[in-house]
Amino acid sequence: MILEGVKLTLLGMTVVFLFLILLILVIKLSAALLKEMTAKEASAVPPLRRKSLKSNEDDRKLTVIISAAVAAHRARYGN
Repeated sequence: MILEGVKLTLLGMTVVFLFLILLILVIKLSAALLKEMTAKEASAVPPLRRKSLKSNEDDRKLTVIISAAVAAHRARYGN
């Protein structure tokens, strides 16, 4: 009885191991086949431009807006 359980366990582990190996091979194969398309898509995307730094005035406005929102929330719902 125990021997049958061990056999079944080993069979199950072997099937799972083989399936995982097959899955890895399929993923590597698809990556190799789609490599050209990925490179074309990556070259078609324009590079990101960095936004200019915000001025202190923008930061002050944002601070005032956030403070007003927090005060309104606290007035409505308490602490």
